[in-house]
Amino acid sequence: MSESGPALSGSDTGPPSALARSLRRIVEAPWPRSEAESAPGMITVLAAAFDAGAQPEITAAAHDIALRFGGGDTAMAPSAEHADTVISAAFHSVCDATRAALEIASMVALAAHGDGNPLARLRIVLCTAADDDGSLPGTRAVGNARGLLAEAAGGQILATAPTAVVAGPTLPAGIDLLDRGLWTPLPDGPPERIYEMRVGGAHADRAGASNLEWARRALHDPAAARPADVAEPLRVALSAWPSVAAGSARMVLLCGGEAADRTAVLAELALRLHADGALVLYGRWTPDDFGTYRAFREALGFHAAACGTDQLVTDLQGWADEIAHLLPEVGARVGGALPGRSGSTFERAGMFDAVGTWMRAITARTPTVLVLDDAERAESTSVSLLSHVWHSCRAHPLMVVVAADRPGVADRLADVAAHPNPSALVRVEVGD
Repeated sequence: MSESGPALSGSDTGPPSALARSLRRIVEAPWPRSEAESAPGMITVLAAAFDAGAQPEITAAAHDIALRFGGGDTAMAPSAEHADTVISAAFHSVCDATRAALEIASMVALAAHGDGNPLARLRIVLCTAADDDGSLPGTRAVGNARGLLAEAAGGQILATAPTAVVAGPTLPAGIDLLDRGLWTPLPDGPPERIYEMRVGGAHADRAGASNLEWARRALHDPAAARPADVAEPLRVALSAWPSVAAGSARMVLLCGGEAADRTAVLAELALRLHADGALVLYGRWTPDDFGTYRAFREALGFHAAACGTDQLVTDLQGWADEIAHLLPEVGARVGGALPGRSGSTFERAGMFDAVGTWMRAITARTPTVLVLDDAERAESTSVSLLSHVWHSCRAHPLMVVVAADRPGVADRLADVAAHPNPSALVRVEVGD
């Protein structure tokens, strides 16, 4: 598992009191429910470890919170390396366990005094697992939680992939899930991907959010085809990031290989760059949707849904009518008129300029990764929009990642980047 600083240190969100207020707002907000938040045979264990100096009333309150959210007591002794107090509980609902974890963190942050990280003396883990036949309910999840708790640093909330995949779509605004690499719970067992919950991510100021549920599902789905080794394609793709972070756009063109291999590279790339501070926008062209600009509508529509209206108005000032041709609901939010059906060249040019303006505003706030998947299905107008976005954002911290399965399509897309600046194109061959 990769190293990281404290997840909830508040270094990006202000002093500890601001962190405590953020946590309070998060846990008091309406909590979306997920149909997949529980599954037969799956148990989620929440374990919270308090340093030896923790007040008994704090640990007792944490125990009460776990029970109040539906947890059942489990016995978990502290590790030999830490003279701490551990409270743990087993849940049938991932959502309930996750909310209990954040409620405990909020309670501890509000009770903290003095400067520094208010959660430095607290470590929380969430582990979801199915039990082996004949074992007691929660046996595997308890074992995983015990092992992961020993890996957690003060102030961290860590979750295994089965927890993060289900909890991710239900997390309220203000929580980010950051990929922290692989961890092996059992010496001879398969590795488990670990995520870190962080307060004060892209959601916090309603300035947009990364779309990463597709990536977490792709890398965790037990039923998915096992991809080939993608280490080398991933290395090549990642090599473009330093230039992007320095303010120079790059286009990464992924082609060849099986669909599962390309998806694995895209997912790993997106999760790693997001953990490095990037905003990730994702869209794909699908075989059952023949509408124009399909991938752009998905990528920017998801982003807009996580943006406050004031932020959208700022980003799209003067372009409300034009952006409505791509996303009518966004146009309506920022005061644009409902578009007609003419689709004239003039209207299309205006919409292209609006998208370019919007992307420049987004990248001005944070380095951005725009992932466009299954581009072999892209219609010519989408390729034209891609070309416009690319040319208008070349001097901005933008990485455009395009995946296609056919060499001919890849060559056509490569021309978009290579024509003005061949060095800005990074071509990645996947598979043999």
